[in-house]
Amino acid sequence: MNGLALLSRVSGIALTYAAAAPAAAQDNAVSSAADAFGERAGIEQSGLYTESQVRGFDLNDSGAYRIDDAYFSRGGALDDTVLSGVSVRVGVNAARLPYPAPSGVVNYRLREAGPTNELRLGAGLRDFGTSVVQGDVSLRDGALSLAGGFVWSPVRQYAQGYNGSSITAGAVVGWNVAPGHRLRAFASVNDRKYDGDYAVIASAGAMPPNLRKLHQYSPAWAWTAATTTNLGLLYRGELHGFTVDASAFRSFWAIHNADNTLISSDALGNATATTLRTPERDWKVSNTGEIRLGRAFDAGDFENHITLSLRGRHTTTELASALAIPLGRFDLTTGDPPEVPERPWAGTRGEDIVKQYTISAGYGLTWRDRVQLRFGAHRTRYDKTVHSTSGVTSERISNTTNYNVSAVVNLTDRLALFGSWVTGLEESGSAPATATNREEVLPPVEAEQFELGARYTLSPRLTLIAALFDVSKPSQGFRLDQSFGVVGEVRHRGFETSIAGELTPNIGLLAGFVAFDSKLTGALVDAGLVGTHDVGVSQIVANATIVRRFGPNWSLDATLSYLGERWVDTANTFKAPAVTTLSLGLRHRFMLGGRPADVRVLGSNLLGEEGYLVASSGLLSPVAPRTVRAVLTIAFGAND
Repeated sequence: MNGLALLSRVSGIALTYAAAAPAAAQDNAVSSAADAFGERAGIEQSGLYTESQVRGFDLNDSGAYRIDDAYFSRGGALDDTVLSGVSVRVGVNAARLPYPAPSGVVNYRLREAGPTNELRLGAGLRDFGTSVVQGDVSLRDGALSLAGGFVWSPVRQYAQGYNGSSITAGAVVGWNVAPGHRLRAFASVNDRKYDGDYAVIASAGAMPPNLRKLHQYSPAWAWTAATTTNLGLLYRGELHGFTVDASAFRSFWAIHNADNTLISSDALGNATATTLRTPERDWKVSNTGEIRLGRAFDAGDFENHITLSLRGRHTTTELASALAIPLGRFDLTTGDPPEVPERPWAGTRGEDIVKQYTISAGYGLTWRDRVQLRFGAHRTRYDKTVHSTSGVTSERISNTTNYNVSAVVNLTDRLALFGSWVTGLEESGSAPATATNREEVLPPVEAEQFELGARYTLSPRLTLIAALFDVSKPSQGFRLDQSFGVVGEVRHRGFETSIAGELTPNIGLLAGFVAFDSKLTGALVDAGLVGTHDVGVSQIVANATIVRRFGPNWSLDATLSYLGERWVDTANTFKAPAVTTLSLGLRHRFMLGGRPADVRVLGSNLLGEEGYLVASSGLLSPVAPRTVRAVLTIAFGAND
C-alpha cells in the first residue's frame, strides 16, 4: 500500500482524548541519552545542561548548533514536529566532532520514518491547563519517506501567567535517490500569540517577594505574537571514494508585536513598571550553508580520515527602538500596575547584518581501536555591519584562525581517557547607546577550552564519565572612560560527571553533577566596580532520573533537580536562593480497541518550590509552580 493510500485510509479516524503532553516523553529522553549532560525529547528535558546554557555559558553567543551534525545558525528555534530529540555534546561525545566549539555543541536530530506506516493522534492538556490537539505521522513508500506532525494549542498557558494560543506543523521528507545517495528536506512553522511578556528586576540590593502564582502582570492591552519558520535541505552521498555532505538552512523569526513589561521591586514589594513596545518586524533571518568532503583510507593498523569543509552564514536582524510606556507604582504582592492608555509605537529602525565564512581542514587517526586522534584548523572571515536606530553605521571585518585537537585512548576494554583543546569565535554585538563609543561594532572574541576526562564502563549497560574543564573568553563591559568593550576575562573551571544506562534490566538511571568556579578578572574587578562572579550562573547543578519498569507495559520515573544559588547583580552583593524540584511520572502501554495505546502522566515541581530564576542579564523570572500533565495516544497502523 503506498503512502497516499494509507493516509487516505486513516485520515478519518477520530482523535483520542487525554490530559497533557505530546507523545515524546521523559523516559524516552532518558533511554536515548548517551550521557547525563543534556537530552530533550518533546517538551521534557533531562540532564545537566539545556540547549541555551552549557557549563555556565550562553550558547546563543557561540552559535554552536548543528542539525544532524550539519552547521546551523538559528533565527528561531527548531520545533518538535520535525525533531526526534536534542542532545548537548560535551566531553568524550564532543571529542569526535568535525567542528567542535568551546563549552559544547547542541545537535538537533531530525525525525526519521519508522519501519512501519503509522499515524498517532491525541488531544488533552499540558502544563497549567494548556489544551493540546496533536498528531504524528510516519510513512514509507519505496525510496520515499515522510515523518512529521502538528501540535495545536487553542488555549495555551505559561508558568508566568501568560495566556494565548499556538499552532505548529512540520515534516521531514527523505529520498534515497540512488545507492549511496540520500536527500532530506524539512519544513516547520510555529505561530504563537499571548498577552505580553514581563520580567522582574531586583532593586535596593535584595530579592523581591515571590510573585503570585500564574498571575499576569502586563497591562490588559499588551500582547506578543511571532512566527518562526525553519526550512532545510541535507544531502549525503558517496562519490569516487569520497563522502559528500551538503546542507542549506533558512531560519526565520518574524515578530508581529512584542510588549515586554519590566518590573522593578524591592524586598517589600514596592514596585514600579514600564512596558516597552516594539513594532512588527522580521526580527531575525539566518541563511546557513555547508559542504563537507571526507576521505578514509587504511595504512596497516592505522585508519586515516581527512575532511575539508566550507560553511557560511548570512544573518540579518531588524532593529527597532523601544517605546517606553510608564505604568506607575504598585504593590507586587497584592496589586497590579496601574492601567494606562495604550500608545502606538513610534520610533526608528535599523539593521544588523553578519556575513561569516569558514574554511576547515581536519585529520583523524585511529590505531587498532585503541587510540583516536583528531586535529582541525578553521579560518574564518567575519563581517558585521550595523545600521543603528540612531542612524549611525558601523562596520568591522575580522579574520581569525581557530584550532581543535582531541584524543581518546582506550586503556582497557572498560576504561578510556580523553582530552581536548578547542578555540572558537563568538559574536560580541555592538556598544550600547549609553557608551561613548555608542553602537560601534565590537570585534568578535575568541573562546578557549581545555578538557581532560575518563569514561569507564561500570557494566555492559552502565557508563560513567568524569571530566575536568577550563573554558575562558574575554568579558565585556563599560571601561573607566565609559567606552564599552573588552574589560577582562571570564573563566569557568570545574568538574562534571555523568552516569547513564541501566542498573538492572528493569531500572534505568541518568544522573549528573557539575561544580565549577566562575571567575571574572580585569580592570573593573580590580577597581571594585564589579564582582568576581557571573550573574545568573549556578555554580553547582545536579540532576538525577531513575526509571523503574514493571514488565514491558508499565514504568515509573522520578527526577530530582538542583540548581545552585545565582548572583543577581554585577557587584555580587546578593544571590537568588537555590532551587530544588521533584518530578514523578508514569507510563503505561496497552491495547485499546485493538490498537496500541500509550498513557503518560507527569507531575512537576511536586515539592512546591517557589522563588526566582536569574538570567545572565540579571532579569528574574518565577520558578514554574506545581503542575500535572497526562496524555493518552493511540497509534493507527497500515493494517488497521
